[in-house]
Amino acid sequence: MTCRLNLFRSLFCVLVLSQRTLAIDFGQSYSSHISDLRLPRRFTEHDLKRDETSNHVNFHPEGATEGFYCHYPELNSQDWEGCNGGADSRWCWLRQAQTNESTQRKGYTVTTDYDDYAPIGIQRHYHLDIANHTIAPDGKPREASLFNGTYPGPLIEACWGDTVIVHVTNSLDDEGSVIHWHGLRQYYNNDQDGVILTQCPIARGSTWTYNFTMLQYGTTWYHSHYPLQYADGVLGPLIVHGPASAPYDVSYPWPHFMTDWVHKWAMEEFENEKDPNVRGAKADNILLDGVGRNQTAVSAYNGQDIRSLYPITEILPGQRVRLRLVNGATGTSFIFSVDGHSIEVIANDLVPVKPKVVDSLLVAIGQRYDIIIHGLENPSAAGNYWIRTTPADGCNTFRNGDFNSTDSTNPDPLDTRTGILHYDIPSATYFSLPYSTENNIADYSCARISEQDSLRPIVPWSISKTPLNNLALSTFYAAHQTKATTNYGNYTHWLLRLDPAVEESGHINFHNPMFANFSTPSLLNLTSVGQDPNDNVVRFPYSSNSSDFIHMVIDGSLLPSTNQTSLNPDIIPRLAHPMHWHGSDVVLLAQSEQPFDPATSRDSWNYDNPPRRDTIMAPAGGYVAVAFKPDNPGVWLVHCHIAWHASAGLALQMVIDDEHGSLVQNMLDDDRLDRLRGGCDEWEADLGEVVRYKKDDSGV
Repeated sequence: MTCRLNLFRSLFCVLVLSQRTLAIDFGQSYSSHISDLRLPRRFTEHDLKRDETSNHVNFHPEGATEGFYCHYPELNSQDWEGCNGGADSRWCWLRQAQTNESTQRKGYTVTTDYDDYAPIGIQRHYHLDIANHTIAPDGKPREASLFNGTYPGPLIEACWGDTVIVHVTNSLDDEGSVIHWHGLRQYYNNDQDGVILTQCPIARGSTWTYNFTMLQYGTTWYHSHYPLQYADGVLGPLIVHGPASAPYDVSYPWPHFMTDWVHKWAMEEFENEKDPNVRGAKADNILLDGVGRNQTAVSAYNGQDIRSLYPITEILPGQRVRLRLVNGATGTSFIFSVDGHSIEVIANDLVPVKPKVVDSLLVAIGQRYDIIIHGLENPSAAGNYWIRTTPADGCNTFRNGDFNSTDSTNPDPLDTRTGILHYDIPSATYFSLPYSTENNIADYSCARISEQDSLRPIVPWSISKTPLNNLALSTFYAAHQTKATTNYGNYTHWLLRLDPAVEESGHINFHNPMFANFSTPSLLNLTSVGQDPNDNVVRFPYSSNSSDFIHMVIDGSLLPSTNQTSLNPDIIPRLAHPMHWHGSDVVLLAQSEQPFDPATSRDSWNYDNPPRRDTIMAPAGGYVAVAFKPDNPGVWLVHCHIAWHASAGLALQMVIDDEHGSLVQNMLDDDRLDRLRGGCDEWEADLGEVVRYKKDDSGV
């Protein structure tokens, strides 16, 4: 297949930073270097080191771990150069060396359309082993499932254009596993997505190899997509070095990883999700970078070195520090803030955005941000400021109670001061907790619609108002059953369902919780997937035309023409859901706390370069409308990233294929098919039959 080729235009952008206007020419008329997005990366770093005659472009990107280098073996260093090294040139990544010729210089910058172009890097190999270990991140020991014995798991690090090959060994005692690379499009690479729809679980004692190319760049994470396994610790950070949309001085390799934490096995806690008398699974604590504190320990502080108690971020006065944020929680969305400091947002979910300054930031489950903290010119003499991860109103459930900023009589059940920003100045100390006060934050809700709507991508999309699909058949209620489903666990499930009137008029049955069979992944059963009503399959036409889009609505209230009796026995609880789309970035056409009306709501949708990401909050009682390009064939999951809800069925699968239904099948050559089938044979011989009779969750 020939990739689409579009020369990008230079972009002149005016950024407003700290009430100063800074004009930056983001492209200097560099045209994109032509490359096939699926071209194999042939060399490893070891290969290049052995070749003493190699004269390729290589450099150490700011914020990478010690000894880490980006390598571009196809680019000769006499003709090309890295251009990201200066604080004010972070927008640039690679460019042709200056010549006297009149031809336009080629390059890769933050304005390069990464859907069409990527540099050709190298192969990088990583090895992960999943096994049970006892850890006590907040002082309370529990057995957990971990990558390589650490929580979070080891950093996977790559450069824009690299191919990452990860060898995952399942050393668990009684479970399979699949590993998902969150937010990576897996362009024409559906079998590497790492979900039950695209492969059977990795059998015990087996090693499975994932292979994917970094066509995007920024901050993300990897995690198990085996039911509730990431809630037990099977997650880790994934960083792809690339350009940025604003200047910064220094960056740190590890992201700030926000999570909640449960003191028992997640599958045990899932029983509370299924129990109508308990009304939902709950967490026990808040962790930042795998570290938590209990209330007793916080109140008993007596001058210990704070570096042994909290994650520390170092900064100098006036310094611009790029931080990376990841929410890998099970059921909690967070408001991130740093006392006394503003936050400059430069990327969300692997999408560079025009810089936006805020006092705090909603980070929903599954979302990621790149931000810049601007160091104060005159920090306090103590030099310590709290980093806070505050659970958002309406998007948290803890065993000791819920966070609710609107109820002054409700004490916070946990301490939200989870990290420390430390100034490296002579008067500062590591033996005193911060005395800083929290920023004046007006909105702790988990919608914050105006904030989300203000994050505009650097590479613009213009969205067609006429989708390829019928929107009525792609408008789904986030619903909950009131009567137990005896076929699948005998409990009340979450589900994505169509309106009853739409079902009747279209002669469609789409009102069941998702339930995936571990032994028959959809990708290997394309002709039969959808025959079971619990497959929850939506089919969309493939198109390589960049102006073609699919529209979809996740609705948190009844349509005007529908009443509750029509929906019985299902209901639509007034809850927010962080929805995640696999296989594509989606644009935010609309996000509203008002009910969706098919007759009038679309009049106010934004089609001109809307916010773009892969995880978006569907507000309680309102709706979210998204659009995406159906240019990536495969079987792709859409689900709520509250893990308890996904495991209880709040998910669907999209099949994107051509009109003949053959594009996805033809995408898999014999070697890939044999590999997938061999993995299923291993699983079936191991735990396949046992799990088939015990499983009562969705499988995702």
